[in-house]
Amino acid sequence: MKTHARFLRQGLEVTEISNREWRVSDTRFAELGAPDVVGFILQLEGMFEVTQIGRPGQRTYFRSFDAALDALRS
Repeated sequence: MKTHARFLRQGLEVTEISNREWRVSDTRFAELGAPDVVGFILQLEGMFEVTQIGRPGQRTYFRSFDAALDALRS
């Protein structure tokens, strides 16, 4: 069984799903009893696609991983 990387960055917990996909959680929400997953990031050719929980069908694109995380911090 492959172990996926998990790390904290910009106040968010980022879990690798595959070599180009990440699940992003905000542990502050879990402390309040709310779902902690805030979105997903998918690396495409030179871009990072962000899917936010609560905004189905809406995708935003960023040039860097850090910019994608910034979008999920709010």
